[in-house]
Amino acid sequence: MFVLLFLYALVSLSGHAQSSTLNTTRTHGRKTITAVRTELPVTLDGNLDEPAWQQARVSLGFVQKDPQEGEPSTERTEFRVLYTATTLYIGVVCYDSNAGGILATERRRDDSLRNDDTLSIVLDTFHDHRNAFLFRTNPLGTQYDALITDEGRDINENWDEQWDVASQINPAGWMAEFAIPFKSLRVSEDDVQNWGLDLERVIRRKNEFSYWNSFQRGFDLENVSQAGHLEGLEEIETGLRLRIKPYLLGGFVNERPIPGTTDPSRSKTRNTSDAGIEVLKYRITPSLTADVTWNTDFAQTEVDDQQVNLDRFPLFFPEKREFFLEGAGVYEFGTVLGEGSRAILKLFHSRQIGLSPKRQPVPILAGGRITGKFQGLTLGLLNVQTEALLSEGIPASNYGVLRVKRDVLSRSTVGGFLINREKAGSSDFNRVYGVDANFVFFQHLTIGGLLAKSSSPGVKDDNLVSASSVIWDSDLLVLETSWLAVDREFRDDVGFIPRKNIHHIAPGITFLPRPNSRLIRQWRFSLRSDYTMNQNNELETRLNHHTIEIRFQNGDNWAFNPHSRLERLEEPFEIRPGVVILPGTYSWWYPGMRFSGNPARRLSGGASWQWHRGFFGGELHNFRINPRLRLTEQLSVETGYDLNKARFPAGTYSDVEGNFPDQDGTFTDHVVNARINYNFNNQWLTSTTIQYNSADSFLGFNFRLNYIFRPGDDFFLVYNEGRRALFEDIGNVERRVTGVFDGQKDRSLQVKLTYSFDY
Repeated sequence: MFVLLFLYALVSLSGHAQSSTLNTTRTHGRKTITAVRTELPVTLDGNLDEPAWQQARVSLGFVQKDPQEGEPSTERTEFRVLYTATTLYIGVVCYDSNAGGILATERRRDDSLRNDDTLSIVLDTFHDHRNAFLFRTNPLGTQYDALITDEGRDINENWDEQWDVASQINPAGWMAEFAIPFKSLRVSEDDVQNWGLDLERVIRRKNEFSYWNSFQRGFDLENVSQAGHLEGLEEIETGLRLRIKPYLLGGFVNERPIPGTTDPSRSKTRNTSDAGIEVLKYRITPSLTADVTWNTDFAQTEVDDQQVNLDRFPLFFPEKREFFLEGAGVYEFGTVLGEGSRAILKLFHSRQIGLSPKRQPVPILAGGRITGKFQGLTLGLLNVQTEALLSEGIPASNYGVLRVKRDVLSRSTVGGFLINREKAGSSDFNRVYGVDANFVFFQHLTIGGLLAKSSSPGVKDDNLVSASSVIWDSDLLVLETSWLAVDREFRDDVGFIPRKNIHHIAPGITFLPRPNSRLIRQWRFSLRSDYTMNQNNELETRLNHHTIEIRFQNGDNWAFNPHSRLERLEEPFEIRPGVVILPGTYSWWYPGMRFSGNPARRLSGGASWQWHRGFFGGELHNFRINPRLRLTEQLSVETGYDLNKARFPAGTYSDVEGNFPDQDGTFTDHVVNARINYNFNNQWLTSTTIQYNSADSFLGFNFRLNYIFRPGDDFFLVYNEGRRALFEDIGNVERRVTGVFDGQKDRSLQVKLTYSFDY
């Protein structure tokens, strides 16, 4: 029935799509600006008063996407473009009739700046209508940059390059000057170049979004196929051919082992001082770059958020290490998403390289990659050699990834990939190879799919993965259906594969009307069903998701989410120590509500609640709050608190020995992820993270000082401390703490300096 509804709606929309395609096509390249070459000096101070700026053409006419699509922006915005042989300059004037209402609160590099007034620029340097560089700032001159791949299918926020911006607020509004060296971009080798260009201005107090070129709903700034044009760039110099960025590391780690393994009173301190090459970057051509790393260190990487597992499948943790994040969009393939963009399968997940299953660092001896465009292809080649981690029995290994992709039609791609892992001192290996494609029609219709096969010793059959999806995604209507099949013997050592032996189908429909209201900006009515069966087509999991959401004009969101779930277990699993969920079929429903406030407020954030009645035969309450308090432009506090309170009546669960306790099984989880940010200015940044996870008996503290002494080079001071409580079993589920965090302890203090040499 759902598939028939999907096909009927798709056919009925096709006529509308063909007529509206003309309108969206006209959006692409609707505006053009010509960059002016100058030999006059430009002082980067956030003031466009130099004679050079008087040579440049002024472009204006920003148009709203929200709240009134197609209407002129309520505040005037104008910009100019200059360039020299080595640098692109963009100067923007944001007039504001209420300069006192301009919001500027954040100084952290690479913060999304969603709490502030912002200016964003996208540059499609190859003019391929797919990939771009994103630069963003606020009235404090805070920098945010990202790499956009395939029109936002992957947005790499951890890409950092050398560029600069200066902003200032004045009685008429605020201004920003961007200086982007050509050597920080990847460009074609043509003497005369035309790029894609668009600008976005956000007036946060009004929750208003306006654009220079692409203003139509259903498209985001990252959809660079809808951008305008930048012309007039001639004989530019990319400059950089070789960058060597070594690092020096000093510090120590003090560890006290888990009680019972060795004498817990004896702690060990070891020196962690080291040196290596953070990255050696060689530009083979202006569009193809080679990167090499040696004796790689990730001391400055942010800690993972604490999570609690309430299911029998492993948790997903995102990649946060800089070397693997730069250029990650090229290697983004074979990912299947569930509700809320949650990864339910990922054929290549770089966290499997250099991190153990217990999230401990595995030493990386060296690594290299080549990424960019070559002979009309998008190319990615990655190779990493790791050392052994004897404490977890992980052998030294070599990892290799090859990714090739070609652009076809106007916004579509086809490609292939190969993933390889070789274990040292063993004949064991694992390879995954396959093909994928993504086609876009009628501007909003996307059809994609992949087919992959694994190869390992002793396995020849039943080792395939296949996936496909059809999505109509517009501002008014989202129709989707997807399919995923994972065979029993499929093996992927470098991927995230939580479930095998499955067939998974997920149809869904979302209706997003916009009423003519001063209070409500948009409604969202959504229905989605996820069916997971084994290869014998026996139902194992069914999730029905229902959502009613209100997006208010003031930036607040409220949603009611009644869900239902069915789980068929063939094997028991221990959800908490002493609480074993028994095999059987469980079915329950759970209502939920969530609220998020306008981030422009001094106190923002949100809260959510779910009540699972019948959760694996018991009951579960989940409550989450994540307030953000902005005290000053230097100081803010962000807190995430999760409470899980569960009860299983006697007879519905067992202990690990298979006995049935005569009392209810209960557990209460408290998870805290709190961060205090204090920034002296845009160069001196600090963050303090406090974490608590009662399920793992973990308390953690992390302090991170980052001094950006020049673009691309940093000084870090990082202090970490983690402790685990020591418990004594007193029967069944209840446990008593015998010492307040008197178990495993570890602390470290590390200082790291990077310094780049460009040639």
